[in-house]
Amino acid sequence: MADTGLDQTWPGTPGDAGAGQEVNWWVEAFKDEMWHLAQQKGSKLRAKVRTRTVTGDATYAERLAASDPVAKTTRHQTTPLLDLQHSRRKITMTDWLWNDLVDAEDKRRMLVDPVSAYTTNAGYSMGRKWDDLVIAAAVGSSYDGTGAEVAFDTTNQQVAAGTTGMTIAKLTEAKYILDDNDVDTMGRCIVISPQELSQLLNTTEITSSDYNSVKALVKGEINTFMGFDFITSTRLTDDATNRNCFAFQRDAMGLAYAKDTEIKVGERADMSYAMQVFARFTANAGRIDDAGVVSILTALVPA
Repeated sequence: MADTGLDQTWPGTPGDAGAGQEVNWWVEAFKDEMWHLAQQKGSKLRAKVRTRTVTGDATYAERLAASDPVAKTTRHQTTPLLDLQHSRRKITMTDWLWNDLVDAEDKRRMLVDPVSAYTTNAGYSMGRKWDDLVIAAAVGSSYDGTGAEVAFDTTNQQVAAGTTGMTIAKLTEAKYILDDNDVDTMGRCIVISPQELSQLLNTTEITSSDYNSVKALVKGEINTFMGFDFITSTRLTDDATNRNCFAFQRDAMGLAYAKDTEIKVGERADMSYAMQVFARFTANAGRIDDAGVVSILTALVPA
């Protein structure tokens, strides 16, 4: 093995056990093309929430509370002034980067040019990060117009875990919370993990056409039930006891970006003219309307 002086070793002859990741793709390997290992390919949630472009380090979502009309009880009554309640939610931008290099020597030892595969991999990775931002904002803290933290309302907007995974009763309770808050029925989604999906597919009400007009088992997945579009994600958080699934209405969540995903490929003269695959975006997400997001805790029990 040859010492490169960069905390890496370079394969000297075929058969050497190289230390770098690239050794898996040398000519002596049995594959003749680049394979992307199993992964979520891009974002599942970005199109499900409200998005906006911004300029600067932060943006504000302007909010207006509900109001009621005032009755006119006498002739020539003074015109009422309702004093509508305005408030704000602040979303602060965060920069996200992805970068890797492909040496000319790598390309000579591979049967395929890895640059295209690296570029695709970068796109997949950045798409998943968009989802991470939405998930963190949905069930985490949001920030008001002054930048003060607003904790998630676990008293009124959370379905308790108990000792069960995802059940019809929990879906019903989440729907009731949204309905009781007068949340728009259009654009409602629920995000669950594959474990919760399996639990629901084993529930009679889901698979029976008497309860669900969508034949859930035609493709082995739930499409729509109780007015929710179901999104299966492996990126939900848990505390080793309970997983935090959540339901939301589109307008309750905001995703703001100052720089959309950008991927650049070019030579790096300072790195022996290696090809660099570089990706970046600047964005963040926020919970805009607390009433439109419901946390659904599920116990980590077998499906």
